[in-house]
Amino acid sequence: MDIDDPQPRAQAINRATMHYETCLITGGTGTFGTAYIIKSIKEHWHKKVIVYSRDEYKQIKLFSFLKECFKEKSISLEAAPYSIKIGDTEIRFFIGDICDYERMCVATRKVDLVIHAAALKHVPICEYNPMEATRTNITGTTNVVNACGINNIKKLIALSTDKAVDPINTYGATKLCLEKVVLGGNRYYPETIMSVVRYGNIIGSRGSIIHKLFTHHGANISLTNPDMTRFWLTIEDAISLVRKSLKYNYSEIPMICVPKLKALRLDKLFTFLRPDLEIELIGPRVGEKTHEKMIAEEDLKKTVYDSENDCYVINMSSENIPFGVPVDMSVYTSDAVAEFTKKEFINELESSIIKDLYGDIT
Repeated sequence: MDIDDPQPRAQAINRATMHYETCLITGGTGTFGTAYIIKSIKEHWHKKVIVYSRDEYKQIKLFSFLKECFKEKSISLEAAPYSIKIGDTEIRFFIGDICDYERMCVATRKVDLVIHAAALKHVPICEYNPMEATRTNITGTTNVVNACGINNIKKLIALSTDKAVDPINTYGATKLCLEKVVLGGNRYYPETIMSVVRYGNIIGSRGSIIHKLFTHHGANISLTNPDMTRFWLTIEDAISLVRKSLKYNYSEIPMICVPKLKALRLDKLFTFLRPDLEIELIGPRVGEKTHEKMIAEEDLKKTVYDSENDCYVINMSSENIPFGVPVDMSVYTSDAVAEFTKKEFINELESSIIKDLYGDIT
């Protein structure tokens, strides 16, 4: 991709009925990828889903999990190791690293939709390994964008985080760059629509504080700052946001889709889920904010609310978005939104597929 010679912008594609028969998910063995595959099988979203990741063990675990989960209608295929057909959906496993551009180009051939979920995600790990975080989250994303553009993928959707807004840590900074790289790709590859979805903490995702609470043994547990607030949503909400973003097919308007979210203080989270534990305060870690921000104040000026899809859309171009109404918010931070009640939060956790995933593939 020559940054000095971008291709001219394409006209609005707006293919509302665009169909994506083949979907590739980078980091496909993670919480999002696993849940998306299960929903895709049940809802018949794609004829083929390709799991792209670098850990063969996790791929084997995911294969076994899916085979058991859908044992009444799963058929192992001989076309490739651990390939499987469940109902009318074929699941293929592709070993590869997003940091390997040539491998990404091979993996994205004849693919219609790419969901880019691969990333280094844990704040302390990214702080300790900033060069690796940069290589994976920025260079890897650049490879994904170029591979999608070269292969004329219909649509690329990248997953981002609230930590990308006014970032103070390596993870947030690399995710901000991810957003810029993906949205900038629209200028160079106008035949591929590239967009971003940005959300907060997944309730119960692998390696999260909730996962830690449920697997913790002992009478005491550490907490950095009881006053911290975080945005929370279920994995089903995250998948729904991705599906909503598929409806926005304007190639000349780079967009970031953001959900309407509630928040919760960390001390309440601990007492809601593990009231039996005694909390030991240890103070904030490097790179942690007290409150998270979902949309920057400057970006609120170019954000609309789409009532049909019940989400916010940030317009990252000078073009006008042909839907929605301007938002009436001065801030969108985790200390300024509605807070979960205990009943609401427990219900979200209990009704989510996340607990089924924990028992089998974490």
